[in-house]
Amino acid sequence: MHTSARIGLLATTGLVLASLATAAVAQSNEDALLEELVVTAQKRTERLQDVPIAVTAVAGERLEKSNFKEVTDLQYLAPNITFSSTNPVSSGGGFQIRGVGTQAFDSSLEQTVGLVVDGVAIGLPRDPGATGFADVERVEVLRGPQGTLFGKNASAGVIQILTRNPQLEETSGQVSLSFGEREEKVARVVANLPLGSTAALRLSGYYDAQNGAIPYVIRATDDHVGDRENKGVRGKLLWRPNDDLTLVLAGEYQEGFSRDVPIIQMLGVNPAYNALFNGQARRPGPETYLSFDDGDNHSTVRLRGTSLQADYSLGDFTLTSITAFRDVARRNVSDLDHTPIDIMNHNDGSIDARQFTQEVRLTSPSGGRLEYVAGLYYYNIHSDGVAQQTGGFLSFLAGAPGLPAAAFNGRQEQYSSTESYAAFGQGTYTLTERLKLIGGLRYTNDRSRNAVVVSDVPGFVTYPFDPAARTQPYSARVSADNISGRIGLQYQHDRNLMAYATYATGYKGPAITSFGGGVGTPVRPETVESYEAGFKSTLFGNRLTLNGSIYRSDFKDFQAQTLDFTAGTPRLGMSNAGLLRTQGAELETELRLAAGFKLGASAAYNDAVYKDYTGACYAGQPVSPVVGQGCYMLPGSTTLVANMAGQRLANAPKWSYNLSAAYERSLGADLVLDTSVNWSWRDETQTITGDPRSVVRAYGLLNANIGLGRSDGAWRLSLYGRNLLDKMYAAPVPTGLFNIGGYEQIISPGAFRTVGVNLTVNWR
Repeated sequence: MHTSARIGLLATTGLVLASLATAAVAQSNEDALLEELVVTAQKRTERLQDVPIAVTAVAGERLEKSNFKEVTDLQYLAPNITFSSTNPVSSGGGFQIRGVGTQAFDSSLEQTVGLVVDGVAIGLPRDPGATGFADVERVEVLRGPQGTLFGKNASAGVIQILTRNPQLEETSGQVSLSFGEREEKVARVVANLPLGSTAALRLSGYYDAQNGAIPYVIRATDDHVGDRENKGVRGKLLWRPNDDLTLVLAGEYQEGFSRDVPIIQMLGVNPAYNALFNGQARRPGPETYLSFDDGDNHSTVRLRGTSLQADYSLGDFTLTSITAFRDVARRNVSDLDHTPIDIMNHNDGSIDARQFTQEVRLTSPSGGRLEYVAGLYYYNIHSDGVAQQTGGFLSFLAGAPGLPAAAFNGRQEQYSSTESYAAFGQGTYTLTERLKLIGGLRYTNDRSRNAVVVSDVPGFVTYPFDPAARTQPYSARVSADNISGRIGLQYQHDRNLMAYATYATGYKGPAITSFGGGVGTPVRPETVESYEAGFKSTLFGNRLTLNGSIYRSDFKDFQAQTLDFTAGTPRLGMSNAGLLRTQGAELETELRLAAGFKLGASAAYNDAVYKDYTGACYAGQPVSPVVGQGCYMLPGSTTLVANMAGQRLANAPKWSYNLSAAYERSLGADLVLDTSVNWSWRDETQTITGDPRSVVRAYGLLNANIGLGRSDGAWRLSLYGRNLLDKMYAAPVPTGLFNIGGYEQIISPGAFRTVGVNLTVNWR
């Protein structure tokens, strides 16, 4: 797409919003009211404004018109939520809510932020979840500990995605096609088919592909860093044999391909490594967006999942059962040295994992003095992983060509499993006409096992040569019990104003990590105490909503991410931080200025700081002679550790905000014009705690969309732009074994502008 087209899209969007808004004022007052959002955050359908939780709801229609493509794009629509800047979905990356999350490569660790799709907790490592955003009805982001209402506990928050269920006695469908820069091709297809008067089938599928923006210098290929290709199908069968019973059987299949790989940001102090780039037209550097890898880098994932939800009415009560099975297979190949020669061209791995969950819950009728939800939950996950790193690194390290190819630490096979049982419940009791008491309780029992088997790789010598210096096999088990809960008050002044205050505790189960030389190291459970107060208001005759919250959460034994240099090749490991505190405030508002003209804004201040944590020193950190200050040597040993107290949590911006504007107007002749603009900004962060060279600078992204379509929704043709200002952002991380003292940078495909066109056709 030419620059003139990009500028035209931005200018036209601004003109439409500015010049056409006046005409909307003359339209009827009823058309100028905000739509009421309903959510199921408390396992019953209710107005968003009545829910005493900090929750953001994003309607599926808004997702479709925004042209955001993946679940990770939620960070640009909801306050105080980010996605790992250093760890993509293909490598197990996860969300952070209020600065807190888990970015772990270790498949035995669960996420601090839960992801739930159609009532099923996504617990598998590298599970793509709802990658394609196909046929989504609504997304709800719940901030703060969640465990008394959900089968699977989550200590920082939950992202709940609900896809559309089949509709009885309705034949309808949708086809959406998008074409954009760098050969972006996106297709979504939906069909709803009635099967008599008591059953219906809904089928949906998606295809999403785009070339990356970072070319390879050495490899003779059209591949680019950032290449993507994802596809999947979902089927849902609804059967309602009578008024009391509803069954929904769902099945899905997804495949994903990505070429997520760091590129060199800065060369270090190893002259032999630096000399490998002599003669190149451009050498690696902060502004050099090229890959010098001579080996391939890619990851593939395949997901199969099925679930059965049964809702049965017992008088005014509802009994719900959700049974689900998921199966993920992931393969990856990466060139770890990032040079024009084979030093360690094969950092290869695979994960095969499966998950079974069963949830049963009872929901009381709405409107009574006592409303409650109570349930039982079972969770079982098993994962088998293989990793090996091979190449010609012996010749490089010795400076002697011709040495045999070697395998670093041999072939490592990891087997992990987790089994969890839980009972949970939460109720609301009406004390007076306006005041309600909130109470909830949860019991969780977790058992985890992790084992590593190490063997030689056929055709390669194993390094280190001394078996005692290699990664050691191990087998270990951990278990834990926990009781957590919630208590609070909700004050309903009237339909338009509600305030609440809650105290909640949360829990994340134990784990075993191979961090620190391959010995199975237990990671203690993570617990949190959270205080929150907030309000939700509807003003000016339902033209303005204004919601806010303040919070403080203290995480004890927080399962912290640490970059481990002791294993030769740097890797992320996990350890327990004594105390992490996150506190701040959030504000969300939406204003209907006139019929068809809506403004939205959200802002968050979040101070996420370690209060007590001794972790690994960052690469090149100066060593302090004073024990307990900065990076220092543990007394009586040669081990360097760092006092992280007072340091900010990685990937946790202190300030962030989102702004949006949307306008829709009838043009006559059954035509409707609509346009929207979204601006998302976040403060600077660090990818490695305390490391001043790992700063991700503050940045903002501008997205826009202009569409023309039939007033009955039969078709819509639109022009869209993501990151219209072409704002580059990158996450630096230190390297280790080869580029000593150097840094890599991980660049998201979203750091490059994309402009494209979309055609959507609906029928019924």
